[in-house]
Parts: sequence; structure tokens; C-alpha cells
Amino acid sequence: MMTAETKATHGLLIDYEYCTGCQSCEVACKEEHGYPVGTWGIRVQTDGPWDMGDGTFNYNCLPFPTDLCDLCAARTAVGREPTCVHHCLANVMYYGPVEELARKLGEKTKQVLFVPQYKPLEARGSFQPHNKFKEGRHVFGAVNVQANEHFTTSSQRADSRTSLGMEDDD
Repeated sequence: MMTAETKATHGLLIDYEYCTGCQSCEVACKEEHGYPVGTWGIRVQTDGPWDMGDGTFNYNCLPFPTDLCDLCAARTAVGREPTCVHHCLANVMYYGPVEELARKLGEKTKQVLFVPQYKPLEARGSFQPHNKFKEGRHVFGAVNVQANEHFTTSSQRADSRTSLGMEDDD
């Protein structure tokens, strides 16, 4: 768990001039924390491309930590980097003391410093159980499989837990 001291003294510096938008930070965070689809600890946002009017285009990708970001407290407690920093393919994310990162921030433009405030209850809300099964069986929609002159591909799964959802409800 992130302590008040860690929250106040450590952060993420992101040099978005060279962020490629590969989303490896998002994937690594989801895997590290087991977040479900639609939930992120860090999220890459894209601005552009749009014409700046002088023949150049603005196009930026910027990873934003969400309220679920705890700066990987379990990893940093044992001297490791947050997983987003560790897995950044462009090497544009830095973790460290805010004072050190602030000095680095002054060295060039197109950087941003985040000091995440871990707020899991506000971000997640109350737990709402969701049953994915209809009467204990997965329900699939009908799939139209097409072929061309090079190949045909399809897959099927039929067992006691699956159906196409097309059976009569007599």
C-alpha cells in the first residue's frame, strides 16, 4: 500500500515528445494488478494528428496515471521500478523523488510530472457482481465465416457450457 510519505515524495516523469503510444505501460500495469477490461492504472491518450498550419502536424501520445495508480507500491517497496516504467519500450518514463524529477523536468519541453494519488475506492466504486453465464452456459452470437482464394478459417467450440443463443426458449 502506498504510504503518505511515498505519495508526497515520489512520482512519474514522462517525456511525451518521444512516446510512441505503444501502450506497453497500459498492458504491463493491467497484468501486474489484474485489472479487468475497461479499467486502467495508466492510460495512454492521443492528441492529434492535426495540421498546425505551417506544414507540420501535432501528434502526441501521453500516458496518464489514473486514480488506481499506486506507483506499484509492492514493487517499489523492494527497490524495483513501477511496472509501467520498467516496460516502457520508448524509455520515456522515469520514477523517482519529486525533487529530482522536477530538476529533470526543467531540462527540456514536452515533459510532464505526475504525483499519483492512490484512490482505489473512488475509482473502482462499489463491487457489483456480474454473472457472465446464462443458466450456467456461455452465450455466443452467430458468426459469419468467409473465405477467399488463399485460405478459409473458422473455429468452433461446443460443450456443455456453450451455445449459440439461438435455441428456442420453450
